[in-house]
Amino acid sequence: MEEIKQTNLVGLMPRQVVVLMIDFQNAFCHPDSHTVNDKVSNEATARRANAFALRASRLGASVLYSRQVMDPGALTARQLHWDETDGICRKGSWDAELYVTPVSGSTVVTKNRFDIWQSREFLAYVEKKNPEGFVICGFELCCCVLFAVLGADERGYRYIVPQDLVSGVDTGDSTYNRAVRDYLRYTHEAPDSSENILKEWEAANNCVERTR
Repeated sequence: MEEIKQTNLVGLMPRQVVVLMIDFQNAFCHPDSHTVNDKVSNEATARRANAFALRASRLGASVLYSRQVMDPGALTARQLHWDETDGICRKGSWDAELYVTPVSGSTVVTKNRFDIWQSREFLAYVEKKNPEGFVICGFELCCCVLFAVLGADERGYRYIVPQDLVSGVDTGDSTYNRAVRDYLRYTHEAPDSSENILKEWEAANNCVERTR
């Protein structure tokens, strides 16, 4: 049997886990968006992650979506200096809306910048739900995904980052996407595929059903 580590979900039932869907928004994934040059991989990742979230929710996992929303009233002057220049995902804009349709029973929270662990809505959700672990999916590898991973690591949660459920702006994984993926793989043991997570949960649920 695989060893239980902070960087895997071995021994956890789906009901103990939150599927964290980070920033699958129109700005980054929709074919009509002008925010990023190459949205093909992001769109495919968003659809794949949402399909995973649906299957996971049917097995008992909770699902949470985040949206990064640029709200001048929620940022410091220093943060606003940079975010006003980019102008991405302004509050109330089409860019800021989710590209994927949230699965039934899921929760949507807002964060004002990259780090979801700075979102009061997210922290309130975690306090109420009290999960043991996270499946971390989302966009953008070099910042929002990485902040989510390091935040979970720092706070002692179990977590896993399937490579097929995360994406970034970098085209073809040729430069920084590749660097971040390698970092996740070597330091956080991020698997290439998410399929085994679902298979293990399905097997665990079947065992529970047989013992009833």
